[in-house]
Amino acid sequence: MEEKRKFPRADLVFRIEYRTLKEEQPHTGMTRDLSMGGVSLETETPFDKGTPISLSFSFPELDGTIHATGRVVRSWQDGDKCFTALKFTAVHQDDLAILEAHLAQYYGDQE
Repeated sequence: MEEKRKFPRADLVFRIEYRTLKEEQPHTGMTRDLSMGGVSLETETPFDKGTPISLSFSFPELDGTIHATGRVVRSWQDGDKCFTALKFTAVHQDDLAILEAHLAQYYGDQE
């Protein structure tokens, strides 16, 4: 089966803060994977498709915190856990450079 994704996913697990744009207090979750196009993470509850979500995360080995906004592409429950896949809709140019550097490092380590 041919891969339909525009960006390859990296199986990276790290802490991420997220909140809907209506919430003031962020929630903390763990990612499942990450790409230049979006992120999949464990969430406290499932979200409706299309819900905008604000995100912030960082990588210990790189300087800076990435701030992004994403839109829910898919959200599901698996047993007692919930997962949400987001497509990035807004990422600051400087944050894109940090993200790209981290993913390049990840893929370089995979070779």
